[in-house]
Amino acid sequence: MTDATATLAAVLTEYGPLSDDDIAARLEELGIADPEVLLDEVLDEIWSPVRQLLDDRWVWLPALLAGRVFTHRVSAVEVDHDVLTVTPDLDPITALCEYEHGVVLADGSPVCVALPGVDGEFLVQRGVSPESVDEGGVLVLPSGTLRGLGVGGGDLVGLQLSSRGLEIERVTDTWQHDIGERVASLLDPDEPVRIDPVVWTLCAADPAVFGRPLPPLSEIIDQHGLQRSGERLAASGFDMDSWRFDLDCQGLATLYGIDSDDAFALQTLVMVCRQMSMVLDAASEVEPLDREARDLNDGGDAGETVPPAGGYRDLIATVGAELADPVLAELLLVEVMADGLSGAPALGLFAEMLEPWVPRSARVGCRWLRAMALERLGDVEDAERELLVAESMDTDWPLTLFDLARFASDRGDVERGLALLRRAGADADHPLMRLLRQHRAETRHNLGRNQPCWCGSGRKYKKCHLGQEHLPLADRVNWLYEKAVGHALLGGYGHLLAELRYVRSRHLEAHGVTPDPLLIDAVLCEGGAFEEFHQLRGALLPDDERRLAERWLQVQRSVFEIEHVNPGRGISVRDVRTGDTYEVTERTASDQLKSGQLVCSRVLPADDTTTVFFGGIEPVELHERSALIELLDSEPDPVDVVAFLSRRFAPPTLTNTEGEPLVICQATVNVSVPAAVQAAFDDTYYRIEGDEPPCWHELVTTRDTPRIRITLVLDGATLRVNTNSENRMDHVLATLARLDPAMDVVDDVRRRLHDTRDVVEVESRIPETDVDDLDPDNPQLAAALDEFIRGYEQQWLDEPIPALDEYTPRQAANDPTRRADLVRLLDSFPTVAGGMDADRLRSALGLQ
Repeated sequence: MTDATATLAAVLTEYGPLSDDDIAARLEELGIADPEVLLDEVLDEIWSPVRQLLDDRWVWLPALLAGRVFTHRVSAVEVDHDVLTVTPDLDPITALCEYEHGVVLADGSPVCVALPGVDGEFLVQRGVSPESVDEGGVLVLPSGTLRGLGVGGGDLVGLQLSSRGLEIERVTDTWQHDIGERVASLLDPDEPVRIDPVVWTLCAADPAVFGRPLPPLSEIIDQHGLQRSGERLAASGFDMDSWRFDLDCQGLATLYGIDSDDAFALQTLVMVCRQMSMVLDAASEVEPLDREARDLNDGGDAGETVPPAGGYRDLIATVGAELADPVLAELLLVEVMADGLSGAPALGLFAEMLEPWVPRSARVGCRWLRAMALERLGDVEDAERELLVAESMDTDWPLTLFDLARFASDRGDVERGLALLRRAGADADHPLMRLLRQHRAETRHNLGRNQPCWCGSGRKYKKCHLGQEHLPLADRVNWLYEKAVGHALLGGYGHLLAELRYVRSRHLEAHGVTPDPLLIDAVLCEGGAFEEFHQLRGALLPDDERRLAERWLQVQRSVFEIEHVNPGRGISVRDVRTGDTYEVTERTASDQLKSGQLVCSRVLPADDTTTVFFGGIEPVELHERSALIELLDSEPDPVDVVAFLSRRFAPPTLTNTEGEPLVICQATVNVSVPAAVQAAFDDTYYRIEGDEPPCWHELVTTRDTPRIRITLVLDGATLRVNTNSENRMDHVLATLARLDPAMDVVDDVRRRLHDTRDVVEVESRIPETDVDDLDPDNPQLAAALDEFIRGYEQQWLDEPIPALDEYTPRQAANDPTRRADLVRLLDSFPTVAGGMDADRLRSALGLQ
């Protein structure tokens, strides 16, 4: 908790709820000169428990909800897995789990909200299918919690916030109430609102509301005929479906810059496809995706899925006519495929069903959509046939021509690809246009059209290779790689690529702005997209490219040591995992890399004699080498690889002497029996003799030096606790809770120190002492510092060093297999006055 948050928490706890102006006035009364700055810092921070009511006033959620009880009727599945569905019953109180420090159960056990789209892996570990979890998530409890309460399916549990955390108990009786009417009175008849602020507004108006167990909010909502969609609540009779549909249309119009009529047509088509997908999923729950693809190829009876009759058919046919517009057709594909390949079967069946209903001008769009569905299901051959049929329907429809150009590119047919792109009206800087032009072979001017072809086929040049010339294989490796990239971008890997972008950029200011070759290469290599490309589209490739692709499948990412650099031409590298050496053709990076440097990349063959780097060239620090090799040996997934190689972008982490994140923690606790606490502290901690009020330390020894871990000062019944890590503070508070169960935590302020600027700011708030500043030019001080550094250097020579795989420098110097690593480590030492001297260390180790 930052100081600003703590200040606002105190104001809102005592005077809240308050408007922006009222908060500013209270802060000015406290002597804060610029309250707007504090408000901006806290109110814009989504991870603090400051929340707004329906009337825009602000509240401090822990104070507002203290003592309130929210109930939920559990299912047998929830009992089995110790989870509670959050929405709507527990939404108002589980909001406390969202902020930085969250809450715990009263016994100190951790608790959290897991969302299906974010915490899927965690849910699977708990035995919960993410698909079965509502979008609002579940509250995850310690295993055995619900059965320990004697709770079974259909029983009520109550969640209540106390001073110790969340209390969870079985509820057997509920109280009479008028909550339904009071909720209804707060609802806007024309606009749904979120459930949370409705409940919080009731709590702010009545300190007694939810003070006793009531029926669950979901039952109250249903009993009073209120309308609910997810976290949104509306008055009785409100058409939530129409409101949601209109909202989605507005979202599409804004997202894609289309008019309202097009947005209506697009949203209608998307809804039908999704409904069809749900029907297909229900009908073929145990059948694999390739069976769905075969059904699509066999031209299944789509009429059995969506009845083609009445006004429904007329509506679909009317909006389907808009598919004559290639922009709308492409947006439909994007929307339906946004969640991966699961929408492809329904899209293909829908396009086939729709084609006879729409005008001739729109049938080409239906046929193109069917081709795209087939391609994404892996049936490349049938997809190309459908594209050729679509081309015959409308020879100028651009989407068909663009996709046929992709097929021509895969086959290596530059001239056909360029011709198709020109017919489609592609810009000169279109990526595929540029790619094909870059790999266009020059016509042989030294050979006449009617002369025998150079290849020895016996046919005339014009009948054999004229217009069909190919560049040497080594000059086509980038083309082959880009073909695989194109497949990955269209093949359902979008979510993975987005996740990798987040992992890569979360420590960078410019998110996803700079193209990064590592990301797409991780999708291709560790993500399996290249293997899929070879399996599905390999038959389209020229023979020599297909054979080269098969060789690429055998090459994994590795760690290489730069042995020799030929600037502007190439690099000699050694694979540190296998010992194999390679001569890599690399013009740009060869001007920047240096001998002895470690890098991570993939070295792929370009032909029988040439190799090239793909996937970027990631620098590797010496101390990271062993861990990276261990990771690469474990067949990692792409997220793990990118996360490891992106560590270098993370800011340095400040830690205490035990390696814990540095957090300045200060707590004030009222104890109920000071004498008993003082006696217990004397038995538990080290007391400072003569200090008044009494002061205790907990000491820890690191590097043979005792250090203060915790400071406690007991002034009457008020205990002040200071630590520099959250783990230490949690440990102290847990100890206090055992020593004095009636103790009360009045204040608990925690500030994480992210970098040295934070340290300087904290130090600036510490009052100055009467001790004179040390003079850096003082000869005695300089001599003392030099003696200290030399002593530390001697100690360092015999310490296990992570960068040397926990070998000491002396051991590494005497080990021929480690000596080179030691030399590189010493070479990396900066030359800083008053710091460790690399030359002295080399001399001590016999390395000069």
